[in-house]
Amino acid sequence: MNLSLEMDIWQNIRKRKTLLIIEQSFIPFSIFAPIPFFCFLLFFISTKITEISIDKIYILFLGILISLFSSGASCFWNHTNDLEEDAKNNKKTLISENIISHNEAIKISFFLYFISILIAIYASNLLNRPIYFYFLIWVIITWWYSDNIYLKKITGIRLKTHYLGELLTYGVAYPAYTMSIWLIFSDSFMKGVVLSLIFLSFGIAVVLLKDLKDIKGDREAGLKTFGVIFPPSKLIKISCRFLIIYFLLIIIATNFRIFNYNSFLIILPFLYLIKNTFIHFQCKNWIIEVGDLNNIKAMMISVYSSIFILGFVNFI
Repeated sequence: MNLSLEMDIWQNIRKRKTLLIIEQSFIPFSIFAPIPFFCFLLFFISTKITEISIDKIYILFLGILISLFSSGASCFWNHTNDLEEDAKNNKKTLISENIISHNEAIKISFFLYFISILIAIYASNLLNRPIYFYFLIWVIITWWYSDNIYLKKITGIRLKTHYLGELLTYGVAYPAYTMSIWLIFSDSFMKGVVLSLIFLSFGIAVVLLKDLKDIKGDREAGLKTFGVIFPPSKLIKISCRFLIIYFLLIIIATNFRIFNYNSFLIILPFLYLIKNTFIHFQCKNWIIEVGDLNNIKAMMISVYSSIFILGFVNFI
């Protein structure tokens, strides 16, 4: 009886540990995971609702698997290498809470990257498209971005510690990732390039703002990230302009019939961004105050709304 009870306790611990690993793999929340909005968007752009079949659903399943495993890999690898920064920012992770060891975290990161690469190679062979080529570019740059263990010893550089490294990573990762996921659903290289440019603009807007909440800890850790080097007002101003470029590229692509003509509906979230963020801060000469939080949130609300609209109108 005692042995059975002990086994139940250990099973519950393992289950809890597994759930915590999955949870940390998807922190922070993004358009890629834990809900793969980005994957669904590209699928909906590539496919009409009248074209849905078992084969199409299977291909979508492959895209979702790659999205979840790859996003989990990059996030978990980032946490595994951020021990000093997380400590200074008072972030609780599985390693800092002694739920898993650092070596276990490294093995989990390797496993997640390995599985995502296998799925990408499988999809490439199945569809006879160069999915793996673009995906491996994404793997290399995201691994190097976070790596504080292996590549840093060889190159002497950890891309994450300097804003130029951040810019390089996001400038390469977003287009490469977009192409790799897009090619799962379509062989239209031209449309993939257009989508890559659109999400490159989005990616640069993201990288400018992502470290604002961690400025204190990053500065103490000696990092030279965007948040440490540049004032928040300037970063929000430039980020907003890149989101405007993001919207304009979608509008231009729609005008050239790359997207369904109904995609012009994204003008609605575009105007929401202009009114609630751009005009609001422009009138204040881009001075940031405590009461401006909702105006900053409007940037992400406009993007998520545009993703929903763009996917929906191209799918129906």
